Amino acid sequence: MAVPTGLPLTDGKVLAALVLVVEPGVDEAEVKDFVTRYRMVPRGEVARAADSQARWTLEDDGRVTIQLLCEESAARIVIPSDPRIHLWTSMARHGGGSISLIVSPGLPDTDLTTLGRHLGPYGGPYWHLSVGCIPL
Repeated sequence: MAVPTGLPLTDGKVLAALVLVVEPGVDEAEVKDFVTRYRMVPRGEVARAADSQARWTLEDDGRVTIQLLCEESAARIVIPSDPRIHLWTSMARHGGGSISLIVSPGLPDTDLTTLGRHLGPYGGPYWHLSVGCIPL
């Protein structure tokens, strides 16, 4: 499940983030393969959009498309058009255009309280990648 949200930063800004919550039944090796293939970094390491082969764009019809590229494959995430997604993309553009794509395994729920606790300073493990914007 993909959950668009915002993460507060220490400088008072908010970073747009898309959290990919991994279902409990997904094999850990599959998750590790995905995050390794697309060069995601673990919690605590810096992920820069300039270092990744991932980009997002707001399509003419209002959908958001995220493309992840690597030498041997490509993946695409498409989020349907919705007024909440438009607000989220506005937040991303206002913050400089990059979003944080986060893969978080083993969460019991996708509500914002659970996500906040998991992504907070004393939360659980996750991998992330900074995704730059392709302007239209």
